[in-house]
This record gives sequence, C-alpha cells and structure tokens, in this order.
Amino acid sequence: MIALELRNVHKHYGGPPVVQDVSLTIERGRTVAVIGPNGAGKTTLFGVMAGEHRATGGSLLLFGKDATRAGAKRLAHLGVARTFQVARYFLEKTVEQNLVIARDARRSRYRNPVSRAPRPGDTITAALDAVGLQDRRHQPSSTLSHGDRKSLEIAMALTQDPAVLLLDEPTAGMGAEDIPRTIRLLKGLRESRPDLTVVITAHDMEVVFALADRVVLMAGGKVALEGSPAAVRDDPLTREIYLGDSYEGGSAA
Repeated sequence: MIALELRNVHKHYGGPPVVQDVSLTIERGRTVAVIGPNGAGKTTLFGVMAGEHRATGGSLLLFGKDATRAGAKRLAHLGVARTFQVARYFLEKTVEQNLVIARDARRSRYRNPVSRAPRPGDTITAALDAVGLQDRRHQPSSTLSHGDRKSLEIAMALTQDPAVLLLDEPTAGMGAEDIPRTIRLLKGLRESRPDLTVVITAHDMEVVFALADRVVLMAGGKVALEGSPAAVRDDPLTREIYLGDSYEGGSAA
C-alpha cells in the first residue's frame, strides 16, 4: 500500500520555485529520510507533506486519495502527525497535560486510515512508554532537558495515533549523549508500530543511516538522487553536493 505520494510537486512564493517537479512514492510502514544542503527545498517539501504549504502545482495523495488542497488540520485528521526542528509544546504545562492537549486536539472526526479497530489502552500512557517519559509524567515541561523535550514532542504526535509521522530534524540541538538514545527510541517505535510510515529530515548522517529504509537527496529544489542509505552515501554526487570530501561517516551537520 502506498501511504504518501507526491506527483510532480512544485512550490513557489511568487519568485523562483523552491520545490521543482518532485515525485516521490512512500510505501506504508517504511522510513524515508530527506536530506540535502541548506536551501535544497527539503523543509518546504516537508511542509507540503504536512499541509502547511499548499503545492503550487502537482498533487499530494494520502493512501490513494487526493489531499493536495487539504490544509494541516485536515491532514492531521486524516492521519498525518509531525514534529518540528524546534520542539513545540506548552512550557507551563506538565508532560501529561501537553499530551492531553495534543490528543484532544485531533479527536474530532479523526480515524487512523489504516487502523482496523480502535487501539486498546490509554493513549497517554502508551505514548509516555514509547518515549521513556513515564517517570516524568507530572513534571513541568519547562524543567525537561533538551533531549527530553524532543521526546515529549514525539509523544505528543503519537497520542494522535498517526498513520504517517513526519519528523523534522528529530535530534537537532541534542548533545552527543542524547542522539543514540533518540535513535533507540525511534527504532523501538518502528518495531512496535510496523504499520507506521515515517518521513525524516535530518542533517545527522548517523540518524539517517540508522533509521532510513530509503534516502532522498535534494538539491536546488529537485530530487538529485534516491536509493538505499548505502547507495546514496557511496554515490559521488552525494559527496559532491552534500557531504564533502572530508566525510568519513557519522554526523554531517
């Protein structure tokens, strides 16, 4: 089953196109990483997938249905959840209160398009368990570490029982000690939710190669290269336009 499909997507804001003729097919249950240098268009493309930017041309399909004109709220009700490079949550609320707000914001008319039956159990507890924040349930969000704040935002997305999860730079700003923990968190999430489709933007190649089934390299608003993580990493074009000659593995931030 195809979860998310972009067909010849263009996006401009009155000037030169930021995204040009991008076509992608993302299968259900797969993890795809979108990488590229600054200005490549990946953030704008990510916004199109989330409904925050409407495509100027082309189309967006969600589980085979046209969602090109759907905004962010409608796509959320159709099963798309996302996180942001800078985590968004309510500092004055506790961890649990943030999850309740996120869950209740998507309950109206929402049904996961690939769920055959409602998921059992407490969605709040399940989300806390998934990201390892059980013991911080009643802690003010303002007191969390940077890594835990990113985990909180992922948990907020999970309370919505998404079919498609968009993760924008999930390890941005993290210290070296938090990145492996976040990778383990996301690997565990995929193992517990094999039906979940994940799209990641990332600069950290450790994250990309640890999590992605497929990598899309963008440059100049276009897809420059697409393939397995190993194939994209080893292609001379990736080194030329993104990683640089000094890359030997690990982070390319």
